[in-house]
Amino acid sequence: MSEALDKYKEEESPNKKGSVQEMRRIEAWKKHPLAKLKLSLLTPQHFLAYRKERLKKVAKNTVRLDLSLISVLFKVAADEWGMPYLKNPVSLRKLSVSKGRDRRLKDEEGTRFERELLKCRNVMVRLIVAFAVHTAARQGEILRLQRADINLKRRTVIFRDTKNGDDRAVPLSRDALVIIEGLLNHHDGEQVFPITRDALVSAWRRILQRAEIKNFRFHDLRHEGTTRLFERGLTTMEVQKITGHKTLSMLLRYTQMNVDHVVDRLDATEPAKGLDRIAVAAFAMKPAAEAAACAETEEALPKTVVPFRARR
Repeated sequence: MSEALDKYKEEESPNKKGSVQEMRRIEAWKKHPLAKLKLSLLTPQHFLAYRKERLKKVAKNTVRLDLSLISVLFKVAADEWGMPYLKNPVSLRKLSVSKGRDRRLKDEEGTRFERELLKCRNVMVRLIVAFAVHTAARQGEILRLQRADINLKRRTVIFRDTKNGDDRAVPLSRDALVIIEGLLNHHDGEQVFPITRDALVSAWRRILQRAEIKNFRFHDLRHEGTTRLFERGLTTMEVQKITGHKTLSMLLRYTQMNVDHVVDRLDATEPAKGLDRIAVAAFAMKPAAEAAACAETEEALPKTVVPFRARR
């Protein structure tokens, strides 16, 4: 299986969007004892045992992706490498996975994260993190951003070759524009954020370690940025234009709007007419005119009426 993984890595992985992640997964598989066995000797029992042990260490979705890679490997070997006799041993019952991550930093975590981020010696890391939050862009989209993809006059950037396969034009907030303008004046290179992915990942891990924060990924910044766009009052269509989500269901996975913020928005948009007289009348089970009179003071309300107390 190890030799087959090498062949797959050379011929198939480079053509995929997530090639970097898949290559890392391949290298991890090559270290597993199963990689030493012949493809024809591998059975469903081997991978059932693998799944059982792996689930003790990582999330279900990680195990699903591990097994999916081997399943595709066998399909390619049978269909394209002249081994039609191979049977796919990974035709296992699918694992139920979570609906998606909704990780946002809590207040105290956010304070520690910002403190350690500001201490980071690599200014480029600080700028990338800030830009990710302002644009809800993916890590790969940010790192691939080129000088030619920026239109300062229109305040837009174009993210090329995105996960969905399309180019995406994104409007820039004032804060995001300041970051871009500063970078373009700071260096003459074509890559807007001149840093390697490995350097960014390494710095990210150090920041989280020093801030004592667990289970927070760079991709969670996309979730944070998307939620903040909704909290600023943008419509679903406007947010979708920025983030590039294909469907509403996909977009809603990344939103976790603060309930207190929603309450504030409700208060800000409430008609300035006082209490709804129809509601007061309904609770009082009295004629509307009598209920309206009772509602003028809380003391005047009969015991059958639920008072609408002022929000403190």
